[in-house]
Amino acid sequence: MGMNDYLIFGASGLTGNNFLKEVKDKGRSYHLFVRSLIDDEDADKQTIFCQENIEELPLSKNLIICLGYPLAFQELIWMNEETKRAFKEVDLELVLEIARKAKDIGVHNIAVISAVGSRLNSLNYYLNIKAEMEQKILDLKFKKTFFAKPGHLLGSRDDSRIDNWVRVIEFLGTIYGLFLVGPLRKYKNIEAKQVAKELFSAINSSNVTSNYLVEVHEN
Repeated sequence: MGMNDYLIFGASGLTGNNFLKEVKDKGRSYHLFVRSLIDDEDADKQTIFCQENIEELPLSKNLIICLGYPLAFQELIWMNEETKRAFKEVDLELVLEIARKAKDIGVHNIAVISAVGSRLNSLNYYLNIKAEMEQKILDLKFKKTFFAKPGHLLGSRDDSRIDNWVRVIEFLGTIYGLFLVGPLRKYKNIEAKQVAKELFSAINSSNVTSNYLVEVHEN
């Protein structure tokens, strides 16, 4: 089996699914690691994985990680201890485990969905874990590292996973977003398909620099 252009974790999620569309539209090769098979995808392009047992990864040029523990809106602000553990297991520990395995087999570049405002030692647990993840990914020294750092993501979601607070934030975002300009632009609500498009473009550019949405690091 030859080298894939993309190895994607989280292709059934909002950003991951849009990134997969970009990959397919451009005719690039890919392999998906999923928790359950995606119906309209070839089975031979998918590997089912669980958090406790990640199989050997196929050789790929680029690793894309769009994983995240599902949180209610209020949990972005405050989490109980049980939620903190579950969130950390996915957004830090699982992401790092995948990244280390990919680095070991010679994957060149990595792209991870993080969050706007991530900062080490932040009083906000969510933002602190995202920043810790970023730093530990950088320590692995891939050739190129990309962090997409969007604000609240917009797009078609399963209604059963949307609480009323999310609907309120999305409505208010159409109003306060008009006033977020210049350096505040990064805090706007943003369509997941735009994040995917910007990230795909950055990965495939020969001369790309960080912008308000995608942070780029080279070694």
